[in-house]
Amino acid sequence: MSHIEINHLTKKFDTGSGPLTVIDDISFNVAEGEFICLLGPSGSGKSVTLNCIAGLLEASRGEIKVDGISVAEKKPHYGYIFQQPRLMPWRTVEENLLFALRAETGRAVPDEKQRIADVLELVNLSGYEKFYLHQISGGMQNRVSIARAYVRNPDLLLMDEPFGALDEMTARKLRAELVSTWLRDKRTVVFVTHDIVEACYLADRILVYTPKPTRIASVIDIDLPRPRVYGSDEMHAVESRVLAVFERSISQFTAETTHA
Repeated sequence: MSHIEINHLTKKFDTGSGPLTVIDDISFNVAEGEFICLLGPSGSGKSVTLNCIAGLLEASRGEIKVDGISVAEKKPHYGYIFQQPRLMPWRTVEENLLFALRAETGRAVPDEKQRIADVLELVNLSGYEKFYLHQISGGMQNRVSIARAYVRNPDLLLMDEPFGALDEMTARKLRAELVSTWLRDKRTVVFVTHDIVEACYLADRILVYTPKPTRIASVIDIDLPRPRVYGSDEMHAVESRVLAVFERSISQFTAETTHA
């Protein structure tokens, strides 16, 4: 499992009208085995943060370390789960996972059949090895994408709104399965969302992002035991607290930037 240290991260992009600051001097740590949610409005730099942690984007300023090593020097061993499954429809479930396993070397890896069987059991897809994507539901395809991230046994999971395109009932089912899977081995997770209910259901801590140029408006500990129950008095109280902090933070940020 990995721990993450982010110190004064700033990320700017060059545009036709000049530099655009998306992330403006944010710092936070993620402990080993912790489940963190980055909660913020669309366009607030949540996915940019994930890509900087993964080493896919280079920081304009500041530093990110995973397990004490700067990602500028070495990319961490991570699994990335996207908003869409991004699977290959001409391959079976098993073949999609084999492709992920063999991606680095292009060759078979030891015990690959057993590793695939184990990870499909983990996400409740045993028996679907030979199915093509058109033969399974959208929710099952999302589970395949989670299995793909797990199959290489990563220390760190980066999740970019993986349930955002699903209907709420399917999303709730997959969130519950994700929590159940995560509780078995407590991998470090950084999960991006703009859904307050989702963040409260999943996270140990929620980092509230402002609109860009992004800063961290608040860090909220979620001390509810798992499994959490949608609609319970305890969940409702936490959701209300997070919503109040979120709205207050956004209003304060808007007022400050308007008068700056």
